[in-house]
Amino acid sequence: MTDYKKEFMNCLQSIEYGRNNYDIFQDFLALATLSFHNVIAKDEKVEKEYLKIISKYKNNKKFPELLAITTSALDEKMQDFLGDIFMSAGFGNVRGGQFFTPYHLSKMIAECTFNDDVMKQQIEEKGFFTLSEPCCGAGGMIIALSDIMLQKGFNPQTQMRFTGIDIDLKCCQMAYIQTSLLGLRGQIYHGNTISMEMWKRFITPMSIIPLAA
Repeated sequence: MTDYKKEFMNCLQSIEYGRNNYDIFQDFLALATLSFHNVIAKDEKVEKEYLKIISKYKNNKKFPELLAITTSALDEKMQDFLGDIFMSAGFGNVRGGQFFTPYHLSKMIAECTFNDDVMKQQIEEKGFFTLSEPCCGAGGMIIALSDIMLQKGFNPQTQMRFTGIDIDLKCCQMAYIQTSLLGLRGQIYHGNTISMEMWKRFITPMSIIPLAA
């Protein structure tokens, strides 16, 4: 089995020696988010922001490689790949109490709370099951539920609509990138779940594609 986490970190570290890995990771998240976001609605401001970030790097062809590695990792198995990278590389805000739930625990929680009857009822009534994740982190719980849905014979790409919220923009970007790559339909809000202030919304590309009749 390919060690995608090692591949990712090796690629990240090779982009520009001397530059902080955390800063490079942040720029990767921003670039990938802007790329997906621009699929939804072409915006000159988004393109300018993308060019502003990418122009800082001479070896900027490595950024698509990071996205390709992420895609391959998620394609091989359902997981919170970017969340794992974020925490294992020490990018998390430990002083602020930022700890992501390990994926195996997220999957266990999803399995314990999964209710076939409720899901079937929602799908019969609305055509899809809804999921709200008020503190989504990198999207681990959304991915874990999708994983369990597949195991139970459901299709999360067509039978689930999710909404995720997080106060940390980096978390929103990771969740948005991963759910977009997994072809899930939903939206991620950069906002405060307690005060219900919402500053930015990211809609996954799959959300704008109509389902076949």
